[in-house]
Amino acid sequence: MRKFLASVLLVIIGSFMFFVETQAQSFADSSALYFFIKRELNTGAVFSFDSGREEYRTEKFRNFEELTKGMASFRWESRNWIFLPYRQEAWNIAFEAGPYLGKGDWIDSSAVQSIDAEQKLVGVGTNVQANYTARFYFDRKNYTLVSVNAWGTYDLFKRKTEGSLTDTNQAIFPYNQESELSKLRYGLRAKAGWGIGRVVPMNHYMTAAWLLEKYYPGRLFSDAEIMKVAREIARIKHQRDVRAGHFADQEWEQFSDFLKEKLFLKRPEASLADWELSEIRTRFSGSRVEFGPFFNYFNREPDFVYGGYVRYENQKYCSHKWNRNISAGLSYNSYKRTDWILLETDLGWSWYPNLRAEYGFGLKYLPGVAVPSLDEMGPIRHNFIPYLQHFSQVNSKIRIETTLAWRIASTEQFILPGPELSVSVYRSRY
Repeated sequence: MRKFLASVLLVIIGSFMFFVETQAQSFADSSALYFFIKRELNTGAVFSFDSGREEYRTEKFRNFEELTKGMASFRWESRNWIFLPYRQEAWNIAFEAGPYLGKGDWIDSSAVQSIDAEQKLVGVGTNVQANYTARFYFDRKNYTLVSVNAWGTYDLFKRKTEGSLTDTNQAIFPYNQESELSKLRYGLRAKAGWGIGRVVPMNHYMTAAWLLEKYYPGRLFSDAEIMKVAREIARIKHQRDVRAGHFADQEWEQFSDFLKEKLFLKRPEASLADWELSEIRTRFSGSRVEFGPFFNYFNREPDFVYGGYVRYENQKYCSHKWNRNISAGLSYNSYKRTDWILLETDLGWSWYPNLRAEYGFGLKYLPGVAVPSLDEMGPIRHNFIPYLQHFSQVNSKIRIETTLAWRIASTEQFILPGPELSVSVYRSRY
């Protein structure tokens, strides 16, 4: 069985690499034009609603928890991107703290007794996470990948449980208890790999296309002219210092001079609004496929998972108003109790009605199958996640990000069914 799965994985890798090779050729000649360097310092509020579960099991006892939680928290975050022809790096550090409410099921079972109860939680939670991803190119298409994501949470909460207790004689008693507890959770996800292809940021190109279309209606600009304007936008924005700040009026003056002196165009109208609101979230174009080993650690079950993966990604810059995103990732996950195979696919679109807003929608399909032994496979479990996203710039500093998803699954083997909502309102320095 494992040899068959390995053969299938090699065929998929080869097919993806051939497909990316044919698509990446046109990008190889222009990728050096898409420099993108940006740093953000964000502070604001996050409102989230989500469901989760965790388990801790030994030979003597089992503790299981399923919780639906709503939280309002303060967030501080640093986001960084450095995209150059020979390397692409992205990293962020975030800290959150705030109150939350939770409700769900709780099971505490041992050789002496078994408790099955509903729980209600009121508490204060903190969350720290750090993520780093880097792709180092040794030519225009081939690269190595390193990705490390670490996180930790610490909660202080009051729990009220109500249910039943069963002793060793199978006698059942009512169980009610209130307690004050703390909880520490942490984890690490890491992967390495090799890849072919390139996905490049299109933010400066999009801004150039928007501004030229708005201020010079009826005139058609060649792709070379748009690229020339995009390089100038990149030159101006890459000089910013996130701590010292920048002056939008001086940047706009530089941009207006460039249009007049290099493209022989009249100066745009004296308005800073379009320039200040050209800080859309990073959007990409291109294709790549990557594969390699990975491992995940969590101080609950499943505590240590390792395996291999292959992932294909294609993002198409259809126009300055539309992006289309396709991705597919196949992973083999090895665990001490049972192995499993998971395919994660995503088909989505992003619509940009103007420079200040983005609307996204799509569907994720995640079929999974358990592999208990070398010659045995379980039934395929089908899981779907439709989602909506929204990003808006209220002004040059205030941002709003919203994500709504609904996890649909016939069983809880791979994902937990239910809604997921996140709303962030924050002030950004860049």
